[in-house]
Amino acid sequence: MSDIKNIHSTEVMIIGGSYSGMAAAMTLGRALRQVVVLDAGEPCNRFAPHAHNFLGSDGVPPMEIHKDARKQLLQYPSVKVLADKVTDVRRQQTGFIIHTASGNDYLAEKVLLATGLKDELPDIPGIRECWGKSAIHCPYCHGYEFKGGKTGVLATSGDALHIISLLKQWTSDLQVFTNETFRFNEAASAFMAQQKIPVVSGKIKSLDHDNGQIKKILLQSSDHPEIEVPLQVLYVLPPVKQALDLQQQLNYQLTPAGHIQVDEARHTSVNGLYAAGDNSSRFRSLSTALATGMTAGAMINFDLVNEKRPLPDMQ
Repeated sequence: MSDIKNIHSTEVMIIGGSYSGMAAAMTLGRALRQVVVLDAGEPCNRFAPHAHNFLGSDGVPPMEIHKDARKQLLQYPSVKVLADKVTDVRRQQTGFIIHTASGNDYLAEKVLLATGLKDELPDIPGIRECWGKSAIHCPYCHGYEFKGGKTGVLATSGDALHIISLLKQWTSDLQVFTNETFRFNEAASAFMAQQKIPVVSGKIKSLDHDNGQIKKILLQSSDHPEIEVPLQVLYVLPPVKQALDLQQQLNYQLTPAGHIQVDEARHTSVNGLYAAGDNSSRFRSLSTALATGMTAGAMINFDLVNEKRPLPDMQ
């Protein structure tokens, strides 16, 4: 932490200005709370051309939804949204000290982490250009657009079996690709044989695509130097990590899957610290982000009210 000379104070600091952060900020703004939102400007769905399965905005580009949401949020005068990146957060007796890349320091009574997750994509040429378009991770978000199409699943562990089974709901033209270092166990292999799902073993060399739309994938195996497989969509389940890892500084708890552990009110294990959105939810969707953000905002206000005006014991 740098030497603090000029510090800005606010009741609530929200780190992350995407959907969960904005939902929390709107709830708090409507409760007349002083809120600062720090936005690094990197929402995880920025790669997708359209948002789906989001009631009221199905098929709308995510950044258009984001722009409209930000415009509505800024109507609340007690909410400030600043383009900045957080570099450090420390718990103090009077709240939290937040330091940013621009050199600003803030003191906040409560902090909400709405920082999202980061996908660690495999090193396959073409996958980044296709990510969110035809290389995807969620059938509920994009599966309808590829219904009945030539569909592949990149399986790197047995955990892929659940989405393989799930995808039979969307298409019968399904095949699974594994690298040559992973093999399904006997039960999983028997299941896929029963379901008539072919498994192709080999290294994916590249995705052949047209402006992010997969046309075919190129594989290499011990038996064949190059195999071309026509494909329209590839489901990938990459490992994820916290987009902003502050566990060492704040000592909050993580779940076995790597999400920030929260209760129903979005409290973390650290007093005054909350989390909402993808960083603390197994279900990654706009609807979940908004719901958890609104919940966090309401509970932060509830806690601030109770600290200022604790209710008497009515028993």
